[in-house]
Amino acid sequence: MAKVHISQLFYTFQRALSVMVVGEAIEARTFKKDRGIVVLKQDAEYFVFKQFGFDSQILMLNSTSLLKQLKKSIVKEFPRSNMAWITHFEEVTSIESLTADHHPQQRLF
Repeated sequence: MAKVHISQLFYTFQRALSVMVVGEAIEARTFKKDRGIVVLKQDAEYFVFKQFGFDSQILMLNSTSLLKQLKKSIVKEFPRSNMAWITHFEEVTSIESLTADHHPQQRLF
C-alpha cells in the first residue's frame, strides 16, 4: 500500500492503466478506507470499474470512458481527502472477489 496525494490520484490511475495487463487491478481508498475506486482490466479493450462509498456502482468501460468516469468519481468519493491509499493486485478473476481473496485478515498475535 502506498499513499498518494489526491492531486496525483488521476495521473496515478492514468499511468497504471496504460501498462496494466489482463487480470491486474488497482484500488484507491480514502484515509479511513471506507470509500474508494477499483479498476480491473477485464480484457484487451475493457475495464471493470467499481465505485463504493457515497455511490455504489459497477461499470464496464473502455479506456476513454473510464478516464472520464474516474475524474467524476474522484471528486465524488474523495471530497475532503488530501491523501489516498493505492493498492495494486495481480491475478484477479473478478472484482467482487477482490477483497475476499486478496485482503486476508492480519494476525492479531
